[in-house]
Amino acid sequence: MRLLLPLMLFLIVSVSGIAEEAKKCSSFVKDINIESNLATASVIANKLNKVGSIRFETSHMLEEAEKNVLKVEKPTDLCPSNCDLPKEPIVVFKSVPNEFLSHYDESEKCGKLQEETEKNPLSYNNKDFPTLQSLEDWFGDFTRGKRADGKDLYERCSGKCSPQYECIISRNDDKFLLDAQVICGQARDKNDNKYVLSYSYRWICQDKKG
Repeated sequence: MRLLLPLMLFLIVSVSGIAEEAKKCSSFVKDINIESNLATASVIANKLNKVGSIRFETSHMLEEAEKNVLKVEKPTDLCPSNCDLPKEPIVVFKSVPNEFLSHYDESEKCGKLQEETEKNPLSYNNKDFPTLQSLEDWFGDFTRGKRADGKDLYERCSGKCSPQYECIISRNDDKFLLDAQVICGQARDKNDNKYVLSYSYRWICQDKKG
């Protein structure tokens, strides 16, 4: 029995290592949170692009994220031996209402939509833009129900229900690629009238090349 115990431990460790390597490389993910700020949804502040407005702070965060994407430190213990880290991480930008209403006439409807879209977010994927500014312009219109995607979103997340945005941003040659995921949830408190904006870097392991 004493001889079998080390052998059994060796087999358990070996099987565990094989099982980890058998996982898809893309299942190994690490998010590094960088910045989070409150921003106002005031119409006047955003029209004038004032500091502290959603428009200004979104632009600031995305520009900072892009400027520093090659400087962020790579994790050293994320990927198993059969996987590699990419050259740079992707950027995850979020925009979520700061306060929500609890008692209002469409709370049941919005609560049901939130449950549904937390499991299956409203997706607006495979967008590409020649510049970061054009990406920002699209997102600004999208969140205000403009252009085809914005109009579609406002139809799917209608009434008093409020969208919560997550944008996955990466680069491919000279283009910026965007996948937007939206949770349609409870109505935001317009008396508070603020959003929590944040961005992080996401490292995703990939298959080794060659």
